[in-house]
This record gives sequence, C-alpha cells and structure tokens, in this order.
Amino acid sequence: MRLYPYAKLHAKVYIIRRESGNSDSVITGSSNFSEPGLISNLEFNVELNDESDVKFALDKFNELWEKSIDINEIYIRTAENNTWLRGDITPYEIYLKTLYEFFKEEINADKENFSLVNSQIPRDYIRLQYQIDAVIQARKMLEAHNGVFISDVVGLGKTYICAMLAKILPHGKKLIICPPVLIDYWRDVLTDFEVPARVESLGKLDQIIASKQEYDYIFIDEAHRFRNAYTEGFTKLHEICVNHKVILISATPINNYSSDIENQIYLFQPRHSSNIPGVRNLENFFRRLNDKLKDLNPLSQEYIRQNILNSQEIRDKILRHIMIRRTRSEITQYYKSDMIKQGLTFPEVSAPEKIIYEFDDRIDNFFNATMSEIKIFKYSRYKPLTYLKNPGKFASILTSQHNMGGFMKCLLVKRLESSFYAFRKTLDRFIESYKKFIDMLNNHHGVYISSEIDIYDLLDSGSTDELINQVENNNARFFADSEFNGAFIIDLYNDLHTLEKMRDWWNTVNTDPKLEKFCYELEHNEKLSSRKKIIFTESTETAEYLHRELQKIYGSRVISFSGKSSKSLKSKIESSFDPKNFNPDNDLFDILITTDILSEGVNLHLANIIINYDLPWNPTRIMQRVGRINRVGTEYNKIFVFNFFPTAQSERHLLLEITILHKLQMFHDTLGSDYKYLSDQENPSPKKLFDELSSLNDDEDSAGELKYLETVRNIRDNDANLFEKIINLPAMSKTAKFSREIESDSTITFIRKGALKEFFITSQDGTQQISFTEAAKILECQANERRAFIDANYFTQLQANNNAFDESLKHDEIIESTNFALSRNDKKFLAILKPMSYAGNLFNDEQEFIISRLIKACQEGTIPQNLIKYSVKALNDSQDLTQKFGIISALIPRKYLYTRKEAAINQEGSTHVILSCYIKHENK
Repeated sequence: MRLYPYAKLHAKVYIIRRESGNSDSVITGSSNFSEPGLISNLEFNVELNDESDVKFALDKFNELWEKSIDINEIYIRTAENNTWLRGDITPYEIYLKTLYEFFKEEINADKENFSLVNSQIPRDYIRLQYQIDAVIQARKMLEAHNGVFISDVVGLGKTYICAMLAKILPHGKKLIICPPVLIDYWRDVLTDFEVPARVESLGKLDQIIASKQEYDYIFIDEAHRFRNAYTEGFTKLHEICVNHKVILISATPINNYSSDIENQIYLFQPRHSSNIPGVRNLENFFRRLNDKLKDLNPLSQEYIRQNILNSQEIRDKILRHIMIRRTRSEITQYYKSDMIKQGLTFPEVSAPEKIIYEFDDRIDNFFNATMSEIKIFKYSRYKPLTYLKNPGKFASILTSQHNMGGFMKCLLVKRLESSFYAFRKTLDRFIESYKKFIDMLNNHHGVYISSEIDIYDLLDSGSTDELINQVENNNARFFADSEFNGAFIIDLYNDLHTLEKMRDWWNTVNTDPKLEKFCYELEHNEKLSSRKKIIFTESTETAEYLHRELQKIYGSRVISFSGKSSKSLKSKIESSFDPKNFNPDNDLFDILITTDILSEGVNLHLANIIINYDLPWNPTRIMQRVGRINRVGTEYNKIFVFNFFPTAQSERHLLLEITILHKLQMFHDTLGSDYKYLSDQENPSPKKLFDELSSLNDDEDSAGELKYLETVRNIRDNDANLFEKIINLPAMSKTAKFSREIESDSTITFIRKGALKEFFITSQDGTQQISFTEAAKILECQANERRAFIDANYFTQLQANNNAFDESLKHDEIIESTNFALSRNDKKFLAILKPMSYAGNLFNDEQEFIISRLIKACQEGTIPQNLIKYSVKALNDSQDLTQKFGIISALIPRKYLYTRKEAAINQEGSTHVILSCYIKHENK
C-alpha cells in the first residue's frame, strides 16, 4: 500500500492479470473492496477485456503508483496511536474517558461564572461551594429546557440557591409563588440579595392572572402541591407559566406516582414536543412506563421491582437534564473540604424513637367499637349526589363526591388517633352539620348542594379545616327530595344516630392516657427535658388542647401556632427558634406546638427535637418536618425524632412491635381503599409504614452521579497530563477489562447523537440499553487495572450495540408519527377543531388564525389536559361550528395561541460511537 497525497482517488478499478498475459481484464464500477461492496450490496460494474483498455488501466495505475509515497513507520504509528485502531488504551483510561464525555457540558460548571455568583452573595451569608455549583448548573438547565427543579433534600438552602439564581439571571421580571406562611421569608431573603421580584401566595393565582402582568421567570416554592394536573390550581398555574422560564422548588417533587413529576414537568415542557434529549414525547414516555405496571399486583415483588426500574429510567432519561438534587451524604462526601473550610457539619438524625401510650380495657373497647362504626358509617351528608335517582348528568362529579366520603372517613380516624379532645370536637361538628342538613331537607323538601368543591385542590392546599368549611358553606344548586332515592333519608338518620352514639361513649371518658404519657416523657426522658422542642399535629384542635394543658406545667414558655395565628406571633416564634432572627431578649418559648403550616420552608433549628404527636401516616411529610431543624448552620450534632404509637393495656404480653402493628392494622382495615388520603403511598401496609417511620432516610433516592463527576474533576485538578490525555483519546476508542459485575463476556458501547447520550450492552443473552450509572459501575476501576484481550466477539457485539441504538431512534420516530401520542380528549378536541379549519368562509382571517394555532398547540401538547377536558365537555352535537368556536375561544386563554419559545438545545447531529469496552467475565 502507498499513499497518493495530491488528490482524492475515488474510482474503483480492479486489474486482473494472468501469467500467460492473455485474457487480462479490468473491472471498474461502484464496488468497494469490502464485504458489502463485493457480496451483499447491489452494485454496478463493467468488465473490460479489450487489450487496449487493460493497457490503459495498467499504465494509469503505474503512473499513480510512481507518484505516490511509501507508508513508513510514521504513518503506521499515527494510525495505531491516534485512531480507534490503537490497542494500548487501558481500562482506567476508558473509564475516565466515559466520565469526561458524559459530563462534558457540566465538568467545568464549578469554575465557570464562579466569581460572578460568588460576588452576588451578601456579606453575612456563608459562601458554600455546593450552593454555587447548583446555581451555575440550574442556569444552564433553565436556558436549555425552559425549566429546572431545585430539589435538594430539606435543609440544604434551596431558597438561597434560588435567590442567587434570580440575581444572576438576565434582566427580566421575576415572580415568586409560595405558601402564605413563607411570603415574608421570601421577601426578606430577596431583599438581602437585592433581587426585585413580586412574591405572591399560591392561593392568589386568580389575582396573578387577572393582573395580566407578564413575567420572564417564575419561581414556584413547594411545587409538589401542583402535582395533580386535574385541579383548578394546576390549570391556573399552567396558564401563568406558559411561554416563560420556570423554577420548581421542592425537596419532595415525587411521592409515589410518576404522574407527580410528569405533571410538574408540563409546567415548562409541552407534552408531545419536549426538547429533552431522546424523549420528545413525554406523555408517551410516562404512559409506556405506567403500562408496565398496569397488570401487576401492587403488593407483589414484581411490581416493586418494575417500579424501581421505572424510577431509574425517569431519573436517567429525564431528571438528570432538568433537576438538581443532592443529599446530605453526597454533600458531606463530595464537598468535604469546603464544608471543613466553612466550619460546617450536618447533624446526625437519630433513629426515630417510639412513645407508646396504652388504653385501659374500657377505653380500648370504646376505641375498637368506634373504629367498627367508622367502617360502616355511610357519610351520606357528604356525598348526597351518589343517592340521586338519575345521577347520569352529574357523572363527572360523582367521583369527587365518593372521594369526599372517603376523606371524611379518614378525617374521623385521624382525629380519633390525634386526641380524644379533637375527636369529640369533630363529632360535634358532624352532628351539627347532619342536623342542619336534615332540617333543610324536611323544611324545604330538598337541599342545596355545591358541585364546585374540588377535593384535590383543597387537599393540596394542606388545610383540612378549610375543606370542611367549604363543604358546609358552599351552597349552590337546589335538589328536591323527590330526586333522591329512598336510601338517602334512611342513611342520613342512621349516620346521625351513629354520631350521637359515639359522642355519648366518648363523653364518659375523662382521662387521656396519651397526654399523660407525653407529660411523663417530657419530665423524665433526658433527651426531652432540657432542649427546645417542636410538637407537630395535623389537628388545630389538638394543638390548642396541648397548648392549654402544657401551659399548666410549663407556663408561658409553651406556644401554639396554626393557620389561625397572626403574623406577629410568627415573628415572636422566629425570635426563639430561628438562628437568623434570634433575639436573646425576646427568647420567649421552649416548646412550639404547631400544625403542618410550619412544616415547609421555615427555619426552626434552635430546636433539635421533633415530636410527632399524631401518627405520621406519610413518612415524606415527616422528612419535611425534620427539615425544619436539620439545616445548614445548626449548632447541634444530633437531632431526635419521636413518634407516638397507640396500643392497648391488654396486649402488654405481646412484643412491642406486634402491639403497635395490631393498632395500625386496625386503622388500615377500617380505611380500606380510602387509605390513600392518609398517605401518598400506593397500597401501603402497616408493616411498611412502621418500618419507614422507624428508620427515616433522606438519602434513599440518591442518583450517584455526583460521585463520578467528582472523580473526573479530581483528575482535572490534580493530574493535568492524564486529563489532557483523556481529552485527546480518539473517537471510537476501545479496550478490554475483566469484571465480576457481568455474567458473560459483553461489550458496552457509549453512543452519542447531538445532546442524546446512550449506553448499550450486548452479551450472549442479547442487547439492552443501560443507564450511565449502570455502565459506570461496570467500567469503574483503578489506575493499575490490567487490560484483557479483545477477541472476535467484540466486533459482533459492537455492531449489535450500534444496531440497537439505530433501532431505538427509529422506534421513537414511529411513535411520534402516530396518534398514540394523543389522549382521548386530545383526539376529541382535534376532531372538533379540524372541520373548522376547512369551513370555507365561515370564519374570518383572525378566527382562522386562532383555529390553526389551537390545532398546533394541541398537537404539541402545550394546552394542559384539564383545559382540553373542560373544552370537550362544554361542547355537544347540537352546536354548530361557530358556536363551538365561540365556546372554545372563550375557554382557552390567548396565551396558548402564541408561538412557544424554543430553548437552545442541540438534539440533532450525526451519530458517534464515543467508545467501547469489551468486558471479560471474571469468576468471583
């Protein structure tokens, strides 16, 4: 072989010469000298046998040969050392090359704009590297995808991160939407950072829309409250967010359902045309994952395993592009030097301790009988539409009515477990409500019933008291008694009789074993006796009761705070419990009793004890409560958590855990399918609840990427020569290593197309896609890792990985080209709009533009599902096209007609095999 350096040689010529000199021939045409060119491809070639043709070809070849140059050792070494042909790359170098290429866009984020962010931090604020890194990374995600989740676990300073982010963002109007209790806190922090922004309560979405003020950046604190797309609150928030950049702030963005995170993503990404690399159709992506769970028993190991796999796929394909989430253990490990430099440590959260209170036989009998009555109670006053003779035209709200009954059942169970005092108060309210309702039915031959109550909106607001008030006072449509079936009045009277019977039982109980046990622990438990402490309860009435009773012992050092409390009282509490606002002269309180109104976004870390007086049904909620005292800058080395559990005196001879589980099982059996109102978990078991409450852990969903990012950054900072070598390794680099992580010889290939990065592995069992963390775990090794021999399997497996990547791209294109992307309501909506688009002169130019924009917005998935649903329900076959257009254009806000701003992210480009590694199975 020789090289011809003067021009590109393209023609293929094959000269065949025989020893006799006769029958020489030339073949020229399109066939390359390769297996496809010579065998499998359909090529076009011509054979020339004329002597003059052969001579011409031979002379031309010899002429080119003479002008060409030898391939000497320099060329050979260049090919072997600087191309994928080279065979001296070590497993450690391939491992580092994988990390470098995967984190290529992020690797220098810790240094880029560092000085800019650092300079924006007020003097009296600590400059923490992990917070500055988050700001820089969040800005990149926001620019790329129009939205970002700030989802560090509780207590790591998400509010400060967002204030820094708001400070360095380009000029534009900023809106902060947060729970009412956090408004003053946000305003104070933004003032410190000199960030001009409007701060509004999440309860004032209507006013924000009515103001017609447009914002460039919208920050939503406690964003998990908007995880349900079928609520009025979500629909209003979506309208506020559309076409703007959105920052979602939540330590718990996902509880148990993937729809939680899916719906929040739709606040800044359209359902059918996202720009997240590799997942253009988000709705299809999540639907496919949910289909994998659809036919599985939620209590089975198979369901649990599939749910874990789904979560990993969501994290690896979606969340890594749009979410910043670090745990305390990650910060401690990977920002250790900076934490030491700042003199900061995170306190140890001790395993939750149990406070067991016992019922005597008489109270236990009342308790068990009450649970039995709650189980068979009809809740007829709270779900009257389910008793209609002809409920058909109210079918759309019957589910909400059933849910209301389920919620009221849960409310009774919660109040009974919270305190006898709260339960008696709740019974009194129920009895009064039933009597008024029955009187209205008898005196007016009918009742007024509201069909506008949205139970999910009210539950998401976190105020059960407000929900009850709305149920009682939100009167609307009149229903005559003749419209109800005969069971309605019977169930109303039976329910009232049951309520009065339970009240009579509990009015004879004048002891409180739970309170007595609590007072004993406060006095005798060393951990509780001398420190500031916070008592959480879900019942305002229980909070008031505890406040009154504990004041008898501890006087004015006890304070209670609930939704009824004033702002001035909150300031006094902060003077005693918030280090930033602490004033020794105004240190008035040692014991704070509060509802969950103070479980989010408030600093209370002058205390180091959390006491959950109610049974904490949802461990996620407990982590939020603990987050009030487990915060950066606390002076404590250890935090204590106490949970109350009920049992019975007669069960003393049983093991402690069994006695607790016995009561939990009773709650579980009583609530049945309504258990969902007490916990975000799907079909939770008492054993699972007990175990989770006995070992709280905020690090369970750590993604682990920070470990690998830190590894390659350490090489960058401490071994410049090696880092330069890694950067310059050629495309398609390869090596081989031994591993015990695989069961048979395999090949891992890292392939990139634009911003899309994927890993595939092929073994004797076939080819599958794997996550980055799975690939990194297999490839991870030390610098002295020995290199294995690459055998023939490698090339076959490499081709299989390439083919799998190509097939995955084709599969995505096929899905996106079908109507599988569209929901039933989307299809109905388009079926209504499309006839309008070719209705001739029926519509003017402006109306035709609106119709075309509505069609495009629906196809892209820009319009939220709830708004589509409302529009479809508002139409019927009797309306003509102009009437339908009028209804739709009135329901869909004009904002959805504007062209959506595309974020700057490269999803296109050619496909590149970045590297491959042949893995030889090594016996353990």
